[in-house]
Amino acid sequence: MAVLTRLRGFLGALLLITGVALGIRLGYTVGVDPQVPDLSDASAYHLLANDLADGKGYVRPFDLAAFGLTHHTAEYPPLFPAALSVVSVVGGTSVGSQRILTCLIGAATVFLIGLLGRRVRGDAVGLVAAGLAAVYPMLFVADGVLMAETLFALLVTAALLLAYRAVDQPTPWRFVALGAVLGLAALTRTEGLLLAIVLVVPLAIRLRHVATRRRAVLGAVALGTTVIVIAPWTIRNAIELDAFVPISNNVGSALDGANCGPVYSGSDIGLWRSTFATSTAGQSADECFEGFNVRAPGFNEATAAATHRDDGLRYAAHHTGRLPVVAAARLLRTFGAFHVGQELNVESFEGRPHGWLVAGFVAYWLLVPFAIAGIVLLLLARALLWPLVAPFLSVAIGTVLTYGNQRFRIAAEPALMVLAAVACVALVARARHTRSHQEQPQPTPELVG
Repeated sequence: MAVLTRLRGFLGALLLITGVALGIRLGYTVGVDPQVPDLSDASAYHLLANDLADGKGYVRPFDLAAFGLTHHTAEYPPLFPAALSVVSVVGGTSVGSQRILTCLIGAATVFLIGLLGRRVRGDAVGLVAAGLAAVYPMLFVADGVLMAETLFALLVTAALLLAYRAVDQPTPWRFVALGAVLGLAALTRTEGLLLAIVLVVPLAIRLRHVATRRRAVLGAVALGTTVIVIAPWTIRNAIELDAFVPISNNVGSALDGANCGPVYSGSDIGLWRSTFATSTAGQSADECFEGFNVRAPGFNEATAAATHRDDGLRYAAHHTGRLPVVAAARLLRTFGAFHVGQELNVESFEGRPHGWLVAGFVAYWLLVPFAIAGIVLLLLARALLWPLVAPFLSVAIGTVLTYGNQRFRIAAEPALMVLAAVACVALVARARHTRSHQEQPQPTPELVG
């Protein structure tokens, strides 16, 4: 009965924090009204959702809107525009209407972060983690800009929670659930596939109380489920694009724009550039991604993307001596430690208000020392830490392979909240213990003689 009462108290408090989180997100979206640039990923998601609701399928949204051309697309993973299309189907075809859904998803992420913190270190950590997530600008700013990061953060948090539960009770069905959510994450952002490998393989190896063969089976079940979830989209791409595209063609433009002269040296090192961009040093970016000639006869997105991918890989292969420096710059950009002012300016072009990006950057660096302390405390307690470390590793690998951008850190933000909460709760507990000890009456020494 006491356990049930305690759980009800925790859930009640967590729901209250979630309500506050939703209010913050709705208030930010309505009050600040972050803009969705006409030519941006956010605008593409918005148009894709409306096209899906109209029964036009996954077609290149700007080609259709500007030229009336119907080209099948896999430029963006399918799940986020599909989620937005649910709002479009019931009449919510405006950006504002679709943002209501992203605010709800963001609030749900806060709720799951609370559950994750509770599983890691108890009720107090869960509530503090949820509280941090509710007010953390890097999360609610993402929720207001109509980008896939919002849904990705929710699915990553769910995957981390399922990973802990799979370790608690390593049954095939729990690993199926873990693999399914990771598959959905990959269908939201391609790096979800990388997270699946980085999270599941070490997790299965860690099951020391389970026979080696069974560990391999459980890991294979999770990763196999991930592949099964992704497979229908891959098959659709093979049919419509006549090419093997597991999730997205976006890797072609990403690699081409991230491997070219302007981003291998100078002030733009570690960034992504296209022919439409000009570096901050005034250098033309004409060596970089040139865009697709969608009016070319027989245009096929997969073929065009493969050409750009090969161009990027070829440039990288011819400049291997620069790769370590470029990779370091990419990492430092994503983790907020290199050319910060420039990075914030670049991200503001995507519709994020510059002032709120600055607030998010400050909040991030205030939390980092606490998160590091949280890692140390969990290591000392011999607690299961890998699910909270895996997102940081997957973000780092994805960044090194592509380019640096702070929004790529979204997969690690839920873990950051939990790790920081571990240290915050421990600090408060230590302060209370010290104060209690000081307030206790000290024994009066006996007089001698």
